[in-house]
Amino acid sequence: MRARPTSSEQSPLPFVLVTIERLSEAVERETHDLGGTGPVDYRAHSQRKSQGLLELSRLGASLSDMRGHPRLRSALGDLLAKLDANQRLLHAKLQAARTVAEIVARVISDGQSDGTYSDQIWRENRR
Repeated sequence: MRARPTSSEQSPLPFVLVTIERLSEAVERETHDLGGTGPVDYRAHSQRKSQGLLELSRLGASLSDMRGHPRLRSALGDLLAKLDANQRLLHAKLQAARTVAEIVARVISDGQSDGTYSDQIWRENRR
């Protein structure tokens, strides 16, 4: 006679928590790298986060069944906090890259122009 499985063996909660923890660690690693001064391997970080999201989405039905579980709510809250910090750093990096790109584009444009079609002459004559 086989022993009856316990409720923890039947529950997908351990799998869900492990999946959330892996995704959380991936986000945390990327956030750490974004805060550093070295190069960031965006592709590798994106792949890890995508894999975690895929695993989490596969457990989607289980998540809705355990929505009120305190450990699940806590794990998801921690993940959301890490995602928020990650998003802020990614946004700052993107803004910095845009600013640098605008400066470089302006310098290139100014370097290529002889001023013939510039509106600078018109602005100076209006004063």
